[in-house]
Amino acid sequence: MKMIVPALLTLGLAFSAGVSAHGPTPQKVVETVEIDRPIEKVWETVKEFGAVAQWNPAISKSEAQGGNKPGEKRTLTFPNGEQLVEELDFYDEKTYEYDYRLMDANVKALPASSYSAVLKLTPAGQGTKAEWKSRLYRGDTGNFPPDELNDEAAVQAMQALFKAGLENLKRIAESDH
Repeated sequence: MKMIVPALLTLGLAFSAGVSAHGPTPQKVVETVEIDRPIEKVWETVKEFGAVAQWNPAISKSEAQGGNKPGEKRTLTFPNGEQLVEELDFYDEKTYEYDYRLMDANVKALPASSYSAVLKLTPAGQGTKAEWKSRLYRGDTGNFPPDELNDEAAVQAMQALFKAGLENLKRIAESDH
């Protein structure tokens, strides 16, 4: 028993020292909008993975390397000229959903070191609920990131990107009769 207590104490101190010096934790962003249009109509606007710039004003240009098949890539160009490349992981027209992830970080485009995201439509009464969510890590994964690359900066940037897209999607879908 005398040997167990010191061993547990040592183990406990080692564990607590490791906990205080950990890296970033995953952050989550979820944005939704209700759209007064049938799901099929809203899907027509968002279904092309490579055409996100057509409905999201936070992106200046989007170019795809072909189609809606898992493994396909798109390059996003932001108003500041910086670019990100994303890869499609899952695409399902029947469930109105696609999932994708960041290929290589560019913190000048978006202050995140990595992320995965899902865009999904679901019926909501006579209309559609559009949900865009992401799991992301801040731009600087060290223990003491600068303000522009910390968790809050990453979350705010992703929220702004998603909100701009969803608000404009609603405007486009509801104005198109």
